[in-house]
Amino acid sequence: MHLVGALLLTTFGCVEEDPAFTAPLAGGARVVVALPRSSDAVAVTTSVTHASGATESKALTPKAGPDGGVVWSTVVKPASPEEEIRLAVDARNAADASVGTLSLDAGVKLPLYEEALVVLVPLPESGLPGLANHAPRIHEVRAPSSIVAPGDTVELSAQASDLEGDALTYAWTASSGVINCVDATCAWTAALPKPDAGVDPKFDKDALIRLSVTDAQGAVSTLQFRIGMGTTRAPPTVDFTAFNRSPVASVPAATQQVGVNVPVQVQATVTDEDGPRDVLTYAWSATCEGTFNDVTLATPVFTATAEPSGCGCQLKGVVRDSSGGSTEQLVNLCVLQAAPPVLGDTTQSAPSALAGERVTFTVKATDPRGEAMTFAWTSNAGALGTAAGDGTTSTVDWTELSCLPADVTPTVDLVVTNVSGQSTRQSFSVAWTGRRCGAGESPCAITLSPGQVTLREDCVVQSAVFIPDGFTFDGDGHTLTASEENAGDHYKGAVLRNRGTVANVRGVTVTARNLSDVCDADVDRLRGILLEGASGTIEDTVVEDLNQAGNVGGCQEGFAIDVRNSAAGAAPVTVTVRNNRLTGYQKAGVLMVGRMAVTVEDNIIDALGPTDRIARIGIQLSHGVSGQVVGNQVQGNAYRFGRDYSSGIMVLGGAYYVGGPELCHDLRIQDNVLTENDVGVSLLQAVDIDFTPPAASQNIQVIGNTLTKTELTGSYQAAISDNGTANLLSRNRISGDGYDPDVYPDNAISVDVTTQGDARQVGFATPARTLEVGTCSDVLVVQGWDLAGNLAPLSVPEVALSASDAGATFHLLPDCSDAPVTVVSLKNPQREGLFYVKAATAGPLTITATGDGASTPQEQTVR
Repeated sequence: MHLVGALLLTTFGCVEEDPAFTAPLAGGARVVVALPRSSDAVAVTTSVTHASGATESKALTPKAGPDGGVVWSTVVKPASPEEEIRLAVDARNAADASVGTLSLDAGVKLPLYEEALVVLVPLPESGLPGLANHAPRIHEVRAPSSIVAPGDTVELSAQASDLEGDALTYAWTASSGVINCVDATCAWTAALPKPDAGVDPKFDKDALIRLSVTDAQGAVSTLQFRIGMGTTRAPPTVDFTAFNRSPVASVPAATQQVGVNVPVQVQATVTDEDGPRDVLTYAWSATCEGTFNDVTLATPVFTATAEPSGCGCQLKGVVRDSSGGSTEQLVNLCVLQAAPPVLGDTTQSAPSALAGERVTFTVKATDPRGEAMTFAWTSNAGALGTAAGDGTTSTVDWTELSCLPADVTPTVDLVVTNVSGQSTRQSFSVAWTGRRCGAGESPCAITLSPGQVTLREDCVVQSAVFIPDGFTFDGDGHTLTASEENAGDHYKGAVLRNRGTVANVRGVTVTARNLSDVCDADVDRLRGILLEGASGTIEDTVVEDLNQAGNVGGCQEGFAIDVRNSAAGAAPVTVTVRNNRLTGYQKAGVLMVGRMAVTVEDNIIDALGPTDRIARIGIQLSHGVSGQVVGNQVQGNAYRFGRDYSSGIMVLGGAYYVGGPELCHDLRIQDNVLTENDVGVSLLQAVDIDFTPPAASQNIQVIGNTLTKTELTGSYQAAISDNGTANLLSRNRISGDGYDPDVYPDNAISVDVTTQGDARQVGFATPARTLEVGTCSDVLVVQGWDLAGNLAPLSVPEVALSASDAGATFHLLPDCSDAPVTVVSLKNPQREGLFYVKAATAGPLTITATGDGASTPQEQTVR
């Protein structure tokens, strides 16, 4: 006591003022951060918010552990005794991008003297994309003390969540002591030293606590960390502190059916969210007899060697990561002993075939195991089409268009194969009744597809190529050449023709080469493309040099396109011939015979000039044809012979001709360009041997064509020659000395019409019009006619015009800009006058044309 008093006295007596200092507060929190192995963080900081609201940022110190991981830690000191702080951590990579964040929901209470323990796992906000499930996310584990004396108990609590919202279960373990846990909380009691054993070495070590969190789908995450054991000692080590997510298995796919002894590669994907640094190892096993090529592969090949009871077999892959996490990947198989497909009904539409005939094969099959089947068709000759079916039935067409080599029997084979590789075969044969290929001749190479045969390359033929019924023949720019070389006989018949009642042709060039000058008749006549008794379209084709003897032959054959429907009682057909180029034909460019409605348009038809061997025809329509011939260019049909002539377009019918009494009717021949033809348009219908015209009009119109002939090459030349009744010939443009009777009075005439009787009338060649008030009308045409309606000259070639409305005016210019007229002249080859009318008031308007004392009215409508 005296000493103390002396000290006090000495202190107060000798020191005027105590030095000022502040002792640091005791207690705090040890913050440990465990990142996934996949993290590329290079810096981790914690933001500390004190009770006062003040915030500080602290950088955590990294330490590499003996297990290869990196753990970050720091100590947070209190700003006031036993305060509660709030923590947030942020991990960033070398690019200063955040790779994990965590902000604690609850504050951390700092003890007065010791250090609390907070172990944190910052993660990205979203999980690895593309996964059906993710491992649980452990956010934190905390304890009020980081060092526990022997026998003392510390409370541990954890916080975790699941991205999919699954329920979580918790499992805790400790390397020593006693641990008693309920869900996310635990009471851990440090071990006591053993009696009479001296100092327990474990008291100098730290305890390793492990928390495993599992979601409802079996995915697991673990967090392990250290708690110090002892009384007075240094802070606990962070060695082996780690966060790990176990691999996540994919959802087992539907049971896969496989065959015995059929290798199958396992298709299953296991994903580890901790990335490639967590190396995965595999161990596969099977519940049925079989072998793996390597059980350690991620996707091994498994071969079942026997069929299990009920076919069920499960493959199980145990997958472990390098941090001790594991999962099971399951693959379900149904193993069946392989068996080949069984064929059911098989049909063949015909036992034999001619060229161009289709034979259809149909096969039904079943598989004993219900496996999917494939149908593979092949043939040794001809062409197979595109097979169609529903998985159990397959149908295919076969055809040959021209010829087959000698001694070849067409065979069609089918192989039906199931998924297990088991096959069943079926073979069909076709008795070939068509032509055999001649010496040096081969069948044309074709592709058969639905509704179409396509020529794959140029082809030389010694007889016709046939188009299957209902199909289109597409030449694809290739050429068919008629040849008799090495055939042993001269060429006969068509080069390309139909087999049935419908056929189409496009994109092919048809020609002939070095044919003999031997005349044939009927079916043996030379034709380029023949449609007989069939509807169809021929377009975008070329027929050239279809002739005999170098185009100096005189046989009545060599038709570029020949369309016939003249069988007794034949129903009418419909045919279009469009956009073709026909040159160098021997007799005719387009020949159409019989009952048919036709469209012949935009073709180029060239006979290549005058000849003294044969009378050529550009387009011939005969014996029952109706329709339209529009926009064609026809030239060069000229014959140097005194008793016959060539024609650009010829229309004939009636009993006068071989072929029957049928007349062509309802024909429109318009806007064609006819050049250098003896006769541009010949209308030669006659009902008896006296060449008598038809009794009534057949409604044939020849309108707006351009007809030119520069000189005299034959004995008879006319732009239009008409032996019909009341055929309409109007507004055709005729030019050239070859059609001018003033130049060649004995041989040429512009329009040559057979008239009936001497009486005359005026007729309107245009229909009644609908006019707009005060607007110039479309053209109106009046002509001189005989009483049957044929073009005929009036004794006075002028027609007077009058109108029921005194205000209406007539004009000769199409815009009505000229002075009104009341008379139009018919001094031209077509005996017609063209005029226009402008009406002053709306309502009915009667226009009357008067010539040779006869008047004809026509009612117009004015709006």
